[in-house]
Amino acid sequence: MSSSERFDIAISNLCVRYPDRDSDALVGFSETIAEGEVVAVAGPSGCGKTTLCRALAGFVPSMIPATVSGDVLLGGNSIRGVAPEMLATRVGLVQQDPDAQICTLSAWQEVAFGPENLCLPAAEVRARVDRCLAELGIAHLRDRVTTTLSGGEKQRLAIASILAMEPRVLLFDEPTANLDPRGVQALFATLSGFARAGERTLVIIEHRIDALRALAPRLVLLDRGRTVERYPARERIDYAEVGLRGAWALPSAGATIGTPRVTVDRVSFGYDEPLWRDLSFTLREGEVLAVIGPNGGGKTSLLRLLAGLAAPQAGTIERASGTRVGFVFQHPHHQIFERSVKREMDLGRPRDAGNVDTELRDARLAGLEEAAPLSLSLGEQRRLTMATTLARHPNLLLLDEPFIGQDRKNVLWMISRLRDVVAAGGTAILVTHDIPLAAALADRILYLDRGMWLLGSPSEVFGRLRNLGEAAFTPEAWS
Repeated sequence: MSSSERFDIAISNLCVRYPDRDSDALVGFSETIAEGEVVAVAGPSGCGKTTLCRALAGFVPSMIPATVSGDVLLGGNSIRGVAPEMLATRVGLVQQDPDAQICTLSAWQEVAFGPENLCLPAAEVRARVDRCLAELGIAHLRDRVTTTLSGGEKQRLAIASILAMEPRVLLFDEPTANLDPRGVQALFATLSGFARAGERTLVIIEHRIDALRALAPRLVLLDRGRTVERYPARERIDYAEVGLRGAWALPSAGATIGTPRVTVDRVSFGYDEPLWRDLSFTLREGEVLAVIGPNGGGKTSLLRLLAGLAAPQAGTIERASGTRVGFVFQHPHHQIFERSVKREMDLGRPRDAGNVDTELRDARLAGLEEAAPLSLSLGEQRRLTMATTLARHPNLLLLDEPFIGQDRKNVLWMISRLRDVVAAGGTAILVTHDIPLAAALADRILYLDRGMWLLGSPSEVFGRLRNLGEAAFTPEAWS
């Protein structure tokens, strides 16, 4: 790589249309990004943000079929027709779904994979791997098998693997989506260093703009593939007014707390080592429990236990008679089976379910009936799995990070449907890293970390976390 090579980006009238869609994902998109600039891209789910990153990295149309017109210039040179592997030393893309990026069996191997393919000396590879694992706070995972990592641990690993190649342009597609607050702090400490030095051009897709404040990005808002607004760096914005996620002021649900729905009695569970021991609580009809805590602390494992997909190593879990479990997985592709959205909605659908067209319209999936579910954006896939789960009328609703990839309007739709379940006598358990939203929505908070757990009202749990030096997991840390 030449030291005189430029890394500014000029996008000119870029149009992208996928084969199974009737409209363009990007429509005449034009933008200039200066070398060393930090740009945040936001907008509604499915508005073209991920497509933009794919185009900048050369994935579209080289690896992902699409009709493309317009041009992208990197340092004054067009990247049209340049293979992604030829761009990899200059442009690094951290994808929205870490499972789509991780390709080796151990964490150390994953971070080493890129530098090794650049034919760097072995000592340089080792130094880069050790540095990047430490920067992302996952040095302790170096020997772990990648398939055993939590979603957040995988996301940290995917970021480390791209940073290890030291590209001058970094593209992040929702980098904080699966990260706990500690991971967010570690990531943005690294990116803040890049921003101060002006040595990287950063393009970051994000729904939670609050997380990016330390980077002071310029903001570009998209809608339906077009730029609708630009905001200079450090300009104060009313996030709710422009449809972004910020503070949450939710009215009281007014649900009545009823009889026990599920009872967890002295449950212990773990894999190579215990996640927690003697976990005990009772959830009642009309109650919302938010589960928070560090990546790898056992939050998804708890949902699997409550759904009956895994068995406790000690203790018991009892569900009330007549309990109907609905589980929205953290990774949508783990519960999508059919070749079209319409067929997915019809799969195993109860006779008393509502109208499919109405449900798709409510989930902002209208017009995608014949699209392949796995061709949808990650946010659209999550809303599809939410819709198929709700069609079965669950009264024990388990949601694992459902708000990833969702703009404010979609989050409010999910909250409304969750509260419908609760108002009808159901119980909802929500795993989330959106701490302010958990504080506004939940009746109780369960904090899980390896070796410990805390349970109580939001004020009780957040107060104890402050006293324990874990203020990163409290709402004020996000404001």
